[in-house]
Amino acid sequence: MSERRALGHLSREPLYNTRAVVQSTDVPADTFRAWERRYGLPRPHRTSGNQRLYSERDIGVISWLRDRTNEGMTISQAVNRLRIEHPDVLRADLASEPVEASSAAGSEPQLSLLRERLIAAVADYDDIAGERVIDEALALFSLEEACTKVIEPTLIEIGERWSRNELSVTAEHFATRLVTRRLSTIFNLVSPSTGRGTVVAACAPTEEHEVGLLILSIFLARRNWRVIYLGANVPSDDLIDTVRQVSPDIVCLSATTVLAAERATEVVTEVIARLESPPPVAFGGRGFWAMGHVAQPAGAYYLAGSASQITDQLAEIVASHSPNGQLNRPLSV
Repeated sequence: MSERRALGHLSREPLYNTRAVVQSTDVPADTFRAWERRYGLPRPHRTSGNQRLYSERDIGVISWLRDRTNEGMTISQAVNRLRIEHPDVLRADLASEPVEASSAAGSEPQLSLLRERLIAAVADYDDIAGERVIDEALALFSLEEACTKVIEPTLIEIGERWSRNELSVTAEHFATRLVTRRLSTIFNLVSPSTGRGTVVAACAPTEEHEVGLLILSIFLARRNWRVIYLGANVPSDDLIDTVRQVSPDIVCLSATTVLAAERATEVVTEVIARLESPPPVAFGGRGFWAMGHVAQPAGAYYLAGSASQITDQLAEIVASHSPNGQLNRPLSV
């Protein structure tokens, strides 16, 4: 029996309480309740005492969504795919968009708890628990919130705890690999083959920390940019060869250490000087914060702010360099 037919033939009779659903699906109750609030599914029956009772079909839907998110989809992508592949399973009034997110103040305790749970999983070298925390963050919040308010600050905190000898360097490396693996899967899923323009994204020479750049690349891809992602520690010659071959609309260079930031400024100058018609080059990262004044050669842009803000700034920079762009002036950033 196909998966489509199996879901469609599951009973709708409400028989199972929340605990039974958790045991059957291995999905935390907070997670599928968040799906219910934001996407309208599952749709449990409410008893006169306001207790939720779930059907076999509800359990099947929760399990299906769990499997898709385990494969790397965001929960919104999984819901949309469910609607396409199993229209008979969902009611006509299924919410296709998330409801308005809770206020930052109201969600902060939950965000803080997720960050602490992720740190605990890293300290125990428990990749299964760590991936579950990341999946919960993606289920409870938007992808942007999960990345910028759970994943990124957790890695920064882990780095600070390592510097205080509270966590080992191996734990830091474990955390980076855990997060990078999950984000890489998401990036591959959301990346368009064509789009509104092409971005080459690379870490400066000596820079091994790529999570921030990967998050930015995901945000760009979700806004329909084609991102050529080169990853960590890209030599300047290789970067220039790639830019020459790809002819991108913009180059993004990331640095999280002072040493990498110093190399990044050299690479920016090289890209602009060695290419006949260089694209605009944007650069940024925590490594520049300690440098004070950052030189910006003509055609180069130092960017600071959140990944979402930088995504918007990059679009403006590209437009300002385009003959048909909406901006007809250089952007000051």
